[in-house]
Amino acid sequence: MIYLPDTNVFSRFLRGGEANEALRDRLSAELPFCRISAIVLSELEYGAAKSGKPAHRERVAQLRRVLPDVAPFDAEAAIYAGNVRAYLATLKPNAQPIGAYDALLAGQALSLGACVVTGNVGEFRRVPGLIVEDW
Repeated sequence: MIYLPDTNVFSRFLRGGEANEALRDRLSAELPFCRISAIVLSELEYGAAKSGKPAHRERVAQLRRVLPDVAPFDAEAAIYAGNVRAYLATLKPNAQPIGAYDALLAGQALSLGACVVTGNVGEFRRVPGLIVEDW
């Protein structure tokens, strides 16, 4: 199984602290199966650049060294993502589309047969056929 951690998972990991020990252990155990989504990498790089803090940029760079496999976002992922977003936006009577980045990550995971790891399980669980875990 390929795991695609969401930005919020990597953000928790990068913050560190005792509360994240279980997350660090799980990421370490699953490291051979984890990939950084190109979408998530973009969000992490944006956050590091926006912060202006060299330490933040270095933590993201360290993550890239530990987990160098980036899952590209391709045409198949784009098709899945568009369909996911449209499906959730047209559900009646309670249409609840998910955010654009979440739809992109969900589409990418579906195209790869991967599991999205997120702290935002409720949002991703609305996507039919998507495997979702919270570490």
